[in-house]
Amino acid sequence: MSIDDGRRAGGAAQGSASREASAGAQLRKIRLSRGLSLTEVARQAEVTKGFLSQLERGLTSVSVPTLLRVCDVLQIGVGELFAYPDEQAVEGGSRIDMGGEGVAEYLLTPADTTAFQVFRSVIEPGGGTGGPYRLDTTTIFAMGLSGSTRLIVGGESRMLSAGVSTSFSGHTLHQFDNPGTTVSEVLWVLSPPLPRVAQGPARSRS
Repeated sequence: MSIDDGRRAGGAAQGSASREASAGAQLRKIRLSRGLSLTEVARQAEVTKGFLSQLERGLTSVSVPTLLRVCDVLQIGVGELFAYPDEQAVEGGSRIDMGGEGVAEYLLTPADTTAFQVFRSVIEPGGGTGGPYRLDTTTIFAMGLSGSTRLIVGGESRMLSAGVSTSFSGHTLHQFDNPGTTVSEVLWVLSPPLPRVAQGPARSRS
């Protein structure tokens, strides 16, 4: 994700830069450990070799659905790409990369929290996931913290302003974006946490 840390609303905590997760670098490391070529992974993930190369080098952003396809090909859960907080009192959270454009996300729960997982998303105007996707988690709770975020679940639009919350199944196609002119923030609670290993067949995205 390409949001500039210095542009967050309300002086929000920036998270730990030392633990910031680079999805591209992690994907490259895992691909090489699997003995897979760029060409092979790109073909199976339905992207070009050049795009995948740029992604691994951190030179391009990627939509959430596309990132999940690459994870499926590598037989990992997207949770394998996260840098997990290692303290019990988490300040700001660890910056993670789950795909999307104009979105910065922070993981607020350490790896040993097994019942649920909490994220905070900071979304620039016009930013979002870049398409619908499903996640390997049973329940997602979302609450708007600031601004206005459009969440689309199973084709139904739900607007999340400050204090407005909703919940839905992670297995339902969903996506979000910021249709407004100011930065928006959303708190997400997932139960159970996103897996670090692949769970079942590849996800449907349409």
